[in-house]
Amino acid sequence: MIYGFLSSAVGGPSMFGIGQRLRTWLLALTAFVACVIAAGYHVMSMAGSAPEGMVTEVVYHALVLFAYSVIYLFLSDRLRRRASTSLRAFWLPILVGIALITVHYGLTSISRPPDLPTIASSSVTFGFEYGTGRPLVPATVFNMNAISLVAATFAFILLLRFRDLVLVKRTRASQRNWYLMLGFMAFASMLTFLTPADASLNIWQRLAMVPAIGFMVVNSLRLSWIVFLSMSEKLLSICMSLLLLVILGGVGIMETGGGSAAFDVPLPYVFIKHYSYPLSVFVSLSVVFGILYCTTALLSLIFHLPTTSDYQQRVGELAAMHSLTNLVGQVFDSDRLFSMIVASPVETGAGSAAWLSIPDRSSPTLAPHVVAGHSIDIESVHRLVDIPALYEEIAETREPILMEQAVADHRVTARPGEGIGSLLVVPLLSRDELLGALFVTKEVSHGFERDDTEAISVFAAQAALAIDNSRLFEERIERERLSRELAIAREVQRKLLPQSLPVVHGLSIAASSVPALEVGGDYFDFSELDDGRLAFIIADVSGKGTSAAFYMAEMQGIFRSLSRLASSPSAFLTTANAAVGPILERSVFISVIYGIVDPARETVSIARAGHCPAATAGVDGHPRLLRSGGLGLGLDRGEVFRESLHEDVINLKPGDVFVLYTDGVIESRNADGKEYGYDRLLDVLRDNRHEEAHDLHRAMTDDLNAFVGGSEYDDDMTLVIIKWHGIEVGNFSAASKSDPARIQEA
Repeated sequence: MIYGFLSSAVGGPSMFGIGQRLRTWLLALTAFVACVIAAGYHVMSMAGSAPEGMVTEVVYHALVLFAYSVIYLFLSDRLRRRASTSLRAFWLPILVGIALITVHYGLTSISRPPDLPTIASSSVTFGFEYGTGRPLVPATVFNMNAISLVAATFAFILLLRFRDLVLVKRTRASQRNWYLMLGFMAFASMLTFLTPADASLNIWQRLAMVPAIGFMVVNSLRLSWIVFLSMSEKLLSICMSLLLLVILGGVGIMETGGGSAAFDVPLPYVFIKHYSYPLSVFVSLSVVFGILYCTTALLSLIFHLPTTSDYQQRVGELAAMHSLTNLVGQVFDSDRLFSMIVASPVETGAGSAAWLSIPDRSSPTLAPHVVAGHSIDIESVHRLVDIPALYEEIAETREPILMEQAVADHRVTARPGEGIGSLLVVPLLSRDELLGALFVTKEVSHGFERDDTEAISVFAAQAALAIDNSRLFEERIERERLSRELAIAREVQRKLLPQSLPVVHGLSIAASSVPALEVGGDYFDFSELDDGRLAFIIADVSGKGTSAAFYMAEMQGIFRSLSRLASSPSAFLTTANAAVGPILERSVFISVIYGIVDPARETVSIARAGHCPAATAGVDGHPRLLRSGGLGLGLDRGEVFRESLHEDVINLKPGDVFVLYTDGVIESRNADGKEYGYDRLLDVLRDNRHEEAHDLHRAMTDDLNAFVGGSEYDDDMTLVIIKWHGIEVGNFSAASKSDPARIQEA
C-alpha cells in the first residue's frame, strides 16, 4: 500500500528511470523519519516528557511497524534491480549477520548500565522501570534502536535474497506459496501487538505461527538453482550455507536470550523485544526460515555433488547441438560453415582459440591445409604448430590427441606465452572417412577438463556430419549438373542417329539403338549413293559412356564424308581406319560392318572390321553368320589392317534378310547369368524370316527382352534389319523420300 502510494506520487518508473530512483529514496527518507520519531519518543521518555497512556503506546508501535515496513520495501526495491546469483544470495546475509552479531556484542558489552545488579529484578526489565515507564540510561535507548535496526535489516535481506532462490524457474504456485508464507508471518507477528515485552506467547499466538512454518517447509524445498551450479560453485555454496547456518544459530540464540552468557551479556538485555514485540516475532520467524532453507540447501548441495560432472557433460552436449542447428543451415556456404565450426568451441568457453584443417583435394597427396581460424591468425598456425605431423597421427589412430603441456611436444614450436598452453586435436569422422581435424587450444597448460574434452568431441562429431552433408549437397548439385549435361548429350547423340530411314524399292528396313547409360558408343546409319545404291554401317566403340559417345560422333562424321567417296566397303574401312586411328586412345578401338546394297545389280557388298558377324537367312530357311575377316579400327594403323580385310559380295534373292547387331544383343544375360548367344539369335531369325523388316525387328527385340527379363541392358544394344523383296526389271528407282514410321523405338 505504502509502495503503491509512493509509486503513484512520483508517476511510476518512467522518464528514463528518474521516477523509480525518486521513489526509492522517498522510501528511504520516510523510513528514516519514522525511525527518528520512534527514537525521539525514547529520549523524551528518558527525560520524563513523553505523554503516557494506551493511545501513546499504540501510536508508538504503529509508527515502528510503519517504519520497518518501509525499510522492507526500500530493500526490496534496491535488491530487486540487481541480478542475484546463488553466491550473492548467501554472501550478503552473511555480511549483515556478522555485522548484527558484532553490533550486538559490542554495544551490550561496552555500554552496559553501571548499576546493573540493582535493576535486575522482577519489576525492572531491559532497563525499563514499568512503574514510571522511563528508560534508566541513554545507552539503553541507543542500543535498543541500533540493534533492532540491524536485526530487522538482516531478517529482511535474508528473506529477499532467499526469495530470489525460491523463485528460480518460478511458477504461479511457487509465487503464491512465497507470498502466503510472508502473509502468515506478518499475521502471526501482528497478533503480538501491544503484548508486554516480558510476556510469553499465548496459545493463539503460537497456533498462528503453524501455517507460516508449514509454508516455510514448502518453500525450503524450492532448490532448482542447485542444478545449474558447477562443481566449484557447489563447493563454495556448501561452505557459505554452513557459515550462514552458524550465523543464524547465533542470531537465534540472541533472540531467545539463551546465549547471553556466551557473550557475557546479562539475560534482561533482549533489546528488540522491548523495542517492538511484533518486529521481534517477525525477525525470529525469518531466522527460522533461514535455518530451514540453509539446511535443505546444504543437504541438496551435498547430494548433487556426484552428479555435477554428468550435468556439465550434458550442458556441453546441448551447446554443441545448439551450434549444430546453426551449422546445418550453412551447408550452402562452405566458408561460413567452417567459420562457425571453429567459432563455436571458443564462444561456448571450451577453448581460447580454434582452427580447422581439412585435406586439400586439389593436391594428389591430400595434404592438410587450414581453412578457418578463430581468435588466432591462420598464418600463425603453421608457424606455431606442425599441422601435417599431427594430422598424420590423427589419420592413423582416428583418436583425439590431448597435449596437456603443448610447448613440451616437438610438434609444437610455440613458445610459452604465445597462446598455446594446452592443445586438443579431434578428428572429424563421418562414415569412417576422415574429413578433417578440429584444433582447440587454451592459453594455460592442463587447461582442458574432462567435460571440455567430451563436449568438444561431441561437437566435432556433429560438425563432421554438417561437413559431410555439405559435401553431399555439393556432390548432388554436381550430379544434377552432369545429369542435365548428359541429357543434353543424349539428345544430341540421338540426333546423330538417323531420324528417319531411307525408302528404297525392293528393300524394307528397321533399326533401333538403346544405350546402356545416358549416352553410348553404338552407331548405325545409312547413306543414299549415286545410281540408287544404299550404303549402311553399324559400329561399336569399345567401352561405353561419354568417351565412347565422343568417338561415336567422330565415326558419324567419317561415315558422312567418306561414304560417297569410297568405291567399295574395303576402301571405306581402310580410309576410315587411317582417319580415326590417330584420335583413338591406345586402349580404344571401333568395330564396324560396312556394306553397300545395289538394287540394280541385286547384290550386297559387306566388309567386317572386327565386328559381330552379320546374320543372314533366305527363303530356304537356313540362317548363317557372315564371318568375313578384318581387324577393328585403331588396332593396327598400317598394312596389317588392310591385308586382314575381306569383302563379301552376295547375290540377292527375294526374301533374303540381313541382321546387323552389336555385342550388346548376343552378350545380354538373364537372371541365371546365361548369355543370349548366336544360336538363339539365329533361331528367332529362322522362325520369323518371312516377316517384314519391322515385324522381324519387333519379334527379335521381344524375344531378347523376354530372355533378359526387362528392357534394360548391361551394354549398348543396336539392332538393324535389312530385307530384300526384289524388284521388277525396268521398274527400279531409288526413292528420295523418307519414312519416319519405320524407325523402331526401344
